[in-house]
Amino acid sequence: MLQDSFERVCRKCGVKAAPDAGKRFADGIRSWGPHPDVVEPLKKMGEHYKLVILSNADDSFLAESVPRLGADFHAVFTAEQTGYYKPRYAAFEYMLDQLDASPDDFVHVASHTRYDPQSMHDMSFRNLVLLDRGCDPVTPGYDYVTVKSLDDLNTMLSI
Repeated sequence: MLQDSFERVCRKCGVKAAPDAGKRFADGIRSWGPHPDVVEPLKKMGEHYKLVILSNADDSFLAESVPRLGADFHAVFTAEQTGYYKPRYAAFEYMLDQLDASPDDFVHVASHTRYDPQSMHDMSFRNLVLLDRGCDPVTPGYDYVTVKSLDDLNTMLSI
């Protein structure tokens, strides 16, 4: 997928794509760790809530990256497992089915508006939090709370 995406961008810009660019990009991403302000607040959150990941990544990527987060996770779901990429509703429906849960059972945190809060709002999730890292514009109408850090969220949750 990364190679295909890279080649499309290169074609658009009139540049020849290196045949191994997608693999090199994926290898680079695999070396990334969590944001420095994530590990401790996430551990603290995990002491009070069951943590769940629903990711557009594949199983092999999350097998490497989740342990770096330093917290215990109740469940980790990938696009590879669900058969769908977010923002498709089916990815969220898969998570709900696997956890035998309803939208009211979640406090959902995302750092991008397009992939999570918009679809989840449409699906009646109401405890939505945007961790605003400046990646996306903060858009009105989706009933999410905006925080600048997980520490801020923990304070809001009284933990």
